[in-house]
Amino acid sequence: MTVFPYPELDAAKEAVYELFPINLTRMMLHTQGQTLPYWKYALSFRNAKIPPVVRERVIVRVGAVTDCEYQLVQHKSEALRTGTSPELLADLINPAHRQFDDPALTALIAYVDSLVRNIGATHDALDTLRKFFPDNEVAEITLLAATYVLCAAFLTSLQVPLDDGPVDWAAADAYIKEEGP
Repeated sequence: MTVFPYPELDAAKEAVYELFPINLTRMMLHTQGQTLPYWKYALSFRNAKIPPVVRERVIVRVGAVTDCEYQLVQHKSEALRTGTSPELLADLINPAHRQFDDPALTALIAYVDSLVRNIGATHDALDTLRKFFPDNEVAEITLLAATYVLCAAFLTSLQVPLDDGPVDWAAADAYIKEEGP
């Protein structure tokens, strides 16, 4: 198996890496100028209208359905911190588990699963989700899930190694506040 190497870091790339020092950032530094805009975009979901608990449930479900362990390592603790119980988290990371006690959660997971598996959710999944979430949140959920599908493709294709643990999400939030909207 070929291992895709990390790029050499000059001072400018090192400065970008230090903003969000995880293996994903390091691998993204192969690109010409996309790393920092990507992080500003991806981290913007932390200020979205959807509640943090919904955001993290979407992300861990995408990680589970795409079999992207990297996303799960980075987001399981954040899912717990934002209000998902350990039992529910175990169900969310099991792609075969599709029915939940909460009909809104069942609709959310059906929508995310459909979006990931079909590269676009079915009309039925969309119609059901809209019964529980306003249109602006449906749009955010869609963009969030699609963003993490892109991220999973990057991580998996380039075989980005797992970090020792999850990112410091408090530092990420501080960066967002410092940078502004």
